[in-house]
Amino acid sequence: MITSVFGKSKPINFILCSGIVLIYFVIYLFSGGKEFSLDMLTLQVPIVFLVLFSLFMVDFIVKKNDLTQQNDYALLIVTLFIGFFPTIFEHLLIVCIHVFLLLAFRRIISLRSLHSVKQKLFDASMYITIALLFDSWIVVYLFIIYIAILVYVSSDYRNWLVPFVGFFSIITIYLSYVYFTDQHILTNPLFQFDIKIEYPLENYKRIGLHLLITLLFCVSIVIFFLKIKTYSSQKRNSFLLTNMLFFIGITYVLFAKNDTDNTELLLLFPLAISTANVLENIENKRVSNILLVLLMIVSFGFNFYLK
Repeated sequence: MITSVFGKSKPINFILCSGIVLIYFVIYLFSGGKEFSLDMLTLQVPIVFLVLFSLFMVDFIVKKNDLTQQNDYALLIVTLFIGFFPTIFEHLLIVCIHVFLLLAFRRIISLRSLHSVKQKLFDASMYITIALLFDSWIVVYLFIIYIAILVYVSSDYRNWLVPFVGFFSIITIYLSYVYFTDQHILTNPLFQFDIKIEYPLENYKRIGLHLLITLLFCVSIVIFFLKIKTYSSQKRNSFLLTNMLFFIGITYVLFAKNDTDNTELLLLFPLAISTANVLENIENKRVSNILLVLLMIVSFGFNFYLK
């Protein structure tokens, strides 16, 4: 069954997950009465490649930093969660933000090696700031850098200053571009923050998605604290960072700009890590298979019936 395939880390699993994403894309192309055209493919094929690249980044981060055991559950779960967003291939903005945040977290989580600390902090702040240019509320993700500094490298005061250097380097370049193209800096979207939380209660699909995300996350938290004594300090620190990433993501989802769709995509990586750890702690593989099959059914259901 599914656990026998993804229960061990194998290169073929990435190919299988890529195939699932391509199936989602084909379903999207032939749904809703869309007219198939070369222009449509030109716009949306780059998004497909970015989504596949994000899968590669998830797989790389998980394996490089031992965020799960030697399996590909996290890769599979992220893939299935992508199916919860059948219109993702229309929204380049949030996919780009997702990729840049994954690049940033790759540098943040690798701080545990204590090698090239300042370079990693600079890179992470640079990636997050680039994502911030797409939506100013991404600024909340800068907190994850300082949480990582507090966890791993707080003893050197210079480490606390490096993210500011990375942040202002990108902002200076961007503002120079705005100035030389005769745009008004003060009315630029970068400086627009809407402090209003809007939660549409009539959107039952989104409510259902949020309930599922909340349920999976709560179960993973309970299991982690039941097993916490068996985990190493590195495992605990990694858990702290991934879960802080989740909570910061919730803040972003609540305050994101109205023209940014499918913001819940940014919750998938930390949620996949948590869910993968839940599956690892289920001794009865039949139960694991049932849960994965149900997740797969719901994922494809979102594509076929919940446009």
